[in-house]
Amino acid sequence: MAVLLLAVPVGVFIGMIGIGGVLLPPALTWLAGLDIHTAAGTSSWCFLFTGIVGTTAYARHQAMPWRFGGRLTLGAAPAAAAGALVNGVVPATVLWLFLATVTAGSGAFNLWARPREARELPAPAAVAVGAVVGFGSALTGTGGPVLLVPVLLALGVPALTTIAAGQLIQLPLVGFATLGYAAQGSVHFGLGSVLGVLAGAGTLLGTRLARKLRGRHLHRVASAALVGFGAFLFVLPFLPR
Repeated sequence: MAVLLLAVPVGVFIGMIGIGGVLLPPALTWLAGLDIHTAAGTSSWCFLFTGIVGTTAYARHQAMPWRFGGRLTLGAAPAAAAGALVNGVVPATVLWLFLATVTAGSGAFNLWARPREARELPAPAAVAVGAVVGFGSALTGTGGPVLLVPVLLALGVPALTTIAAGQLIQLPLVGFATLGYAAQGSVHFGLGSVLGVLAGAGTLLGTRLARKLRGRHLHRVASAALVGFGAFLFVLPFLPR
């Protein structure tokens, strides 16, 4: 199945730059014939695998910012519930175009702006960013890193810290999302588990690449990838389903 071949590179992107999972739901719709809701639910289950692998891998190499990631999660978890409630009110096309603008805009800004000194967000700011990311992730139906990575890079947080924190923050978000989809019978656990194992292997490889590219090189790679994913998100709402 073609979608299985996509799982490993998706995992590599997730482990290396924090994002990439946004490719999986449309692939499940177009290549595996799943409906939109089942594709989203199955992807959420798959991302639990990549989140666990990514969090463990960064933690083993003392690269996981536990305190910072915890503050982000503290803000994200309750805000995600509010975002889910608003989801049905805003047109899906508007949501995707907003997400595309944030992603591509942040990537372009980080590519062409003058290098800035790395900074650490104070605790209240980290909780606030987590709340924005949690709300936006639930609103758009995406995993946390899709919004977290562009926001933190734009705020001057080091790339490796940003990517590692993205692995951690996605766990509660996709966990609750999976429960919600499962309650509606919209999770293909068998396919999602196979995809999760394959994507998890890719995530492990991606974390190794990220550690080798740490610093300004990783920052530029992540920024360029954001521009590419942003472009993909711009056209996604208009592709045939």
